[in-house]
Amino acid sequence: MPTMTGARFLAETVHGYGLTHVFFMPYIAPRALMEMETLGIKRVQTHGEKAAAYMADGYARVKRAPALCMAQSVGAVNLAAGLQDAYLACSPVLAITGREIQNHQQRHAYQEVDHAGPFGAVTKYSALVTSADQLPQTFRQAIRVATRGTPGPVHLDLDGYTGHAVVDVEAALDVIVEQPFTQVPPFRPTADDESIAAALALLAQAKRPVIVAGGGVTTSGARAELIALAEKLSIPVATALNAKSMFPANHELAVGTPGSYSRACANQVLCEADLVFFIGSHTGGQVTNSYQIPPQGTPIIQLDINPEEIGRNYPVQIGLQGDARNTLRRMIESAPTVATRGAWLSRVQELVQAWKEEVGEQWHSEVLPMRPERLCKELSDQLPSNAILVSDTGHSGIWTG
Repeated sequence: MPTMTGARFLAETVHGYGLTHVFFMPYIAPRALMEMETLGIKRVQTHGEKAAAYMADGYARVKRAPALCMAQSVGAVNLAAGLQDAYLACSPVLAITGREIQNHQQRHAYQEVDHAGPFGAVTKYSALVTSADQLPQTFRQAIRVATRGTPGPVHLDLDGYTGHAVVDVEAALDVIVEQPFTQVPPFRPTADDESIAAALALLAQAKRPVIVAGGGVTTSGARAELIALAEKLSIPVATALNAKSMFPANHELAVGTPGSYSRACANQVLCEADLVFFIGSHTGGQVTNSYQIPPQGTPIIQLDINPEEIGRNYPVQIGLQGDARNTLRRMIESAPTVATRGAWLSRVQELVQAWKEEVGEQWHSEVLPMRPERLCKELSDQLPSNAILVSDTGHSGIWTG
């Protein structure tokens, strides 16, 4: 086993996992940053720790792969605050921080506060690393946890204010890269055939079914499969904000984004449905308008890679535990083509058209200041189909959706 510094180990391991950028606020693990630069990893220094977390979140979402952000001990709580969006968005971000050595803990060390709590709230995994020889096991475990199941942020807390008690020390360290965890998802399990058959039978019997696609469809890259299944089974599709790009907005089966202060037509479709198929959705408070849409008691099928999500907010008729892309492919292969649900599709299209007419006046409004509806329409008209639109959180995020 080769001997190297913790800094060199971090650089070679980060490079091996395919990370091309590191986002950081100095002063953290300077030797590791220099070693990363020798391997072509671009260092991006930010104005503040939260910005480093935000940039890593964006990197992880676009690449569907792990990302890295770092901060020294005094800025660690700021870095944790920046991970809230990544946590809510299920982004596989690895945060590395320094901490005062254990002998200085709870002794009023300079600028030191216990930041384990803040990271515990916004990560799937947080580990203390007190020596260089712990790095291989804790780093690989952090990446495994970040990418598998429902992805999310993870955290390594290195001894030493800047992590120096770990990264500046030599040890016998093996650089091992587990290839499945260089991407999201690392594995693609398929739901069992019996459950798939039961789900297809229930969908075939339904007179007013609707699909709600969530962020798991985006993470899985299941856009083509979602479209193909909806078309084969003649089922309207609603998309959560984090899955908007997964179904064409101009498709005859598209009903828009449901939930709180979202499309009235999408909410009405869900209220009238006699079966709702959630795919990769947390069924959270936003997309269900505080768990009211669809109404409790509506028959539910739920597909999710994480079994903990199935039935969390709506009791299910059938639960499908598996990757969205692979499970939808199996459903497409097994399902007979369903005759067009004429009355239901006409009703859905009537609701969508009525909503468009209702907001049409605001889309073309000439009032100043400009209406947000007009702004969104102009952006939609001008941006290419593959554009990435970044918005603030809250109402701004919903309006741009």
